[in-house]
Amino acid sequence: MNSHPVRRSVLYITAHYIMTYLGYYGLVSTLVVTLNKAGFSAERIAMLVILFTLTTKAAKIPLAPWLDRMAATKSVLIGCVMAAVGFLLLYSAKDFYLTACALALSGTGISINALASKQLAAATSDMMDNRAKLFSITYIGINIAAAAAAPLALYLAAKGQYQLVLIGIAVSYCVAGVVTFLNFGKLGMKRPGGGAPSFLAYWKLLYVPGIPPFLLINFFCWLLYGQLFNVLALYVSETLAQPGKLGWLYTLNALLVIGLQLLVTHLAHRWSGGKPLGIVRSSYATFALAFIMPFMLPGYTGALAFVLLFTFAEMMFAPSMDVLLLSLIGKESRAVAYSVLSISTALGESLGGGMGVAVYRWMADYGHAGQFWLALAGLSLLCIAVAYVLQESSAGLRAQAAGAV
Repeated sequence: MNSHPVRRSVLYITAHYIMTYLGYYGLVSTLVVTLNKAGFSAERIAMLVILFTLTTKAAKIPLAPWLDRMAATKSVLIGCVMAAVGFLLLYSAKDFYLTACALALSGTGISINALASKQLAAATSDMMDNRAKLFSITYIGINIAAAAAAPLALYLAAKGQYQLVLIGIAVSYCVAGVVTFLNFGKLGMKRPGGGAPSFLAYWKLLYVPGIPPFLLINFFCWLLYGQLFNVLALYVSETLAQPGKLGWLYTLNALLVIGLQLLVTHLAHRWSGGKPLGIVRSSYATFALAFIMPFMLPGYTGALAFVLLFTFAEMMFAPSMDVLLLSLIGKESRAVAYSVLSISTALGESLGGGMGVAVYRWMADYGHAGQFWLALAGLSLLCIAVAYVLQESSAGLRAQAAGAV
């Protein structure tokens, strides 16, 4: 990261992440309030929220083969402008169907931008000795946006400035798209190779050595991560009966990432020899220690210790997933690869959170809430064993583990 173009690329992509995620978190934190203010029924609000969530998460999947044949700078511009137009349409929407169209348009734009931003980050990381450093910096940017956007947006919404929030989000996306397009265009990044886009790219990706076991390893990481915003919320708000203190735990999580992510990434890269699989297994072990804390320490102290250790596990595995994926696929079909990775991530986080809540409630009803945390610790240790078996049985992962990335 010594050359001036690389430093500028890191600065540009980080600024892009901050600006777009300021808009994203500002929207999701106020969307229900805004729709309620517009007079929609509870059923229609639920339908609109589901529509927006699905488009932001899934629109990239059918579009990825085409995005792989387009310069990422152009995809970023298209995605950001599309999102901005959707927000402005939402600003003026008065009926249910126009609101649905606005949310679908903005959600699709967000999805395209998310994928294209990953492509730009991956291209920048190609020029760096330590890829994880770049992804750590962008992860910090996302957490800065998360920590700042929701309070500001909710404050404006509380003052009745719902439309001002939407205008601000639209401006944030539009400026981010235009500025990133112009700045990365000056850096002269190469356009992807030609060839007709095809959904066969997904099928071909699954035959890349190491990709199927990698997706399973990623699934387990997010399965464990899914407990943070689900079971922990239930434990603190109901079992400990301290719902007012839950927000402080999530703030602590964001602040730790902002303050310590680069240091943790540097230390993990150093002692692992740059091998992300070793870092991932260490994150599983740290998850296990985190899950033991609520069992060992009573009350809020256990929840606090849980978040501290949990965040360190998160800081280890999150950048490692990007590094490991790029080491397996090289420079081909990155949009498709990140699209598949997002499916694995969404399945792990959603199933982990949903099943965690269901099992926790069931065990709590029988007076075994404490043992639930031991079960999660055991699952984390099992993930270490599974990851090792997957590595040893996969030629792709064995080759990756044999050399530093």
